[in-house]
Amino acid sequence: MTARITRSSRRPGANYRRSLRGKLLAVLAAIALPLAVLAAPAALAGTVPPFSINGTVPGADADQTLDDPEGNVKELGPLNSNTTKIGVIHKDAVPTLGLTNPNGQVDLRQAFLGTASDTDGDDWLYFAWERDSNTGSGFIAFEFMQDPPPAACGDYTASNDSLIAGCNPWANRQAGDFMILWDQQGGSKDLFLRTWSGTAPNLTLSAPTLLNANVSAAEYSADGFFGEAALNLTDTVFGGSNACRSFANVIPSTVTGNSDSADYKDTVLQPVTPIGNCTSTTVTTPKDGAGASIPAGGLSIGTGVVAVKDSAVVDIQGGTATPAGSVAFFLCKVDSPGLCDTGGTSVGSTNLTGASYPVTVVSPTAHVTSAGRYCWRGVFSGDPANNISGSSDSSATECFTVNPVTPTLSTTAGDDVLLGNAVTDSATLGGTATQPANPVINLTGTAGAAAGGTITFKLFGPSDTGCGTLVYTSGPVDVSGNGTYNSPNPQFVPADPGNYHWVAVYSGNLPNTNGLTHNGACTDTNEDVTVTTVPSSMTTAQSWVPRDSATISASAGGALAGTVSFALYASSDCAVGGDSPIYTTTRPVSGASPQTVRTVDSATQPAAQTASGSYSWSVAYDSTNNAQRDIPASCHETSALTISNGGTVSSP
Repeated sequence: MTARITRSSRRPGANYRRSLRGKLLAVLAAIALPLAVLAAPAALAGTVPPFSINGTVPGADADQTLDDPEGNVKELGPLNSNTTKIGVIHKDAVPTLGLTNPNGQVDLRQAFLGTASDTDGDDWLYFAWERDSNTGSGFIAFEFMQDPPPAACGDYTASNDSLIAGCNPWANRQAGDFMILWDQQGGSKDLFLRTWSGTAPNLTLSAPTLLNANVSAAEYSADGFFGEAALNLTDTVFGGSNACRSFANVIPSTVTGNSDSADYKDTVLQPVTPIGNCTSTTVTTPKDGAGASIPAGGLSIGTGVVAVKDSAVVDIQGGTATPAGSVAFFLCKVDSPGLCDTGGTSVGSTNLTGASYPVTVVSPTAHVTSAGRYCWRGVFSGDPANNISGSSDSSATECFTVNPVTPTLSTTAGDDVLLGNAVTDSATLGGTATQPANPVINLTGTAGAAAGGTITFKLFGPSDTGCGTLVYTSGPVDVSGNGTYNSPNPQFVPADPGNYHWVAVYSGNLPNTNGLTHNGACTDTNEDVTVTTVPSSMTTAQSWVPRDSATISASAGGALAGTVSFALYASSDCAVGGDSPIYTTTRPVSGASPQTVRTVDSATQPAAQTASGSYSWSVAYDSTNNAQRDIPASCHETSALTISNGGTVSSP
């Protein structure tokens, strides 16, 4: 029926009124009122209505605006027959509706509805109307039915043909439904209440009861096009009871009178938010697995699985009822500023218990396996038996964070080594969290795989203070959870002696485990390794001049390697004065320590000496084993020789 709705812009202020009503339309939540048979109105002292009933801006106190076609057009309404009178139309067989063309004085443009409570806690109804003409008599009728429109009517938005074929809007009448009638004759402000009793479909409509000023109020606009009224539901319709009541089908009409046989002239058929005196609210608060409130800074992912819950406080406003129904809980992982206003993981539901509202219920436990931002949604089912509508909470206060862990990383360098040997390091990783499970949110506490990532080893030095120069970076070592990880093969061999410093870098495995660097400032002595060399030693002995031998030794560092250099001088001090040697040779050294080498062998002979005098040997060792030190040249084996006339050599 959307195509049937038109709006008037003829009257001054119409746009303002509709804008205001549009803002109010979203205010009314599904409200509940009980289904008991309504008591006759009591002559009770009322209070001032919680509305402005002054005829200046009809609809200003409305929560809902119901539009209707206006002007000289055909619109959907009851057929005029003996089975469509006020008192019996609920029993009429379809087609009940047809296209009619009411004249202006009974043609409604809009109707308005609202509810509020006064200072005594009584529930009031607001209703108002606007029509095409400001003259003419007849009755304005607002009928309130507890059940929603029949299924064949849907929400009155189907095509006219479909509604004519199957819809009787009054077919769900039952005992306790009521009608308010306003007699327009002579500008009257009298309001009459009529209620249905009995067992459907054989219902009885009570006689009209005039409502006094203690429980009602009515006023026309100055030009007569509008009217608005208020009714104390608690003291008139509900018989003083505060139990929850709800009316899901409201039909504003114009009728020919207040008798059972009155005819309908114009009818506003529009979907409504149930009118009632009870609203429910649901307010939820995230909790940890133990039921404690989650700190503002959030929770830690811990070992990779965190238990969480949600706590919901369900309350009602405007009436009393024994708690019933349940709260369903949903949990979403969502980035800021998103909310869990739809979808999410169903965590289960918890039934309401106790004797009165408010009621606090706690969700089943959910387990989250990933750091990030989470939001709850709690949905109260409502209590149809007590006509209490549902409510939910998915506000930002339902959100909390789960933070990644920062692990521990301790390292121990390998033993000190002699130059030429490899250096090693090992790192012990602890306090990691498992990776997110699939699904991230589950109800069983299932964890994901062990933390991944890599550890990289870096070596700095040589340096006695600070880190020194980066001399080596290992390849990445794969991580699988907590454990000890070693620098990978091939291990690094430093080129120079000195003090070196290991630094270990863990990449982390987000979102659950942060990265970490250990010994970044090179101050952890456990990460120091010293690369040293050992001294070499040498002894010499000449067998006969001018021949010499040297024995080379080293206490450690493996096999000897290098050369021994011999230089013979015709002086006792290895030519301190600057003389050149008279003979030189270099002999190789290799093998296990000690090793003895000589100046001559079968292929090498020193030059024959023909002059008597003092002779001395300068001997040096040049090690090619980095772990063993060189021996600089020094003067050895000083001898005096005498040469005879025959050229023979003699020694002292």
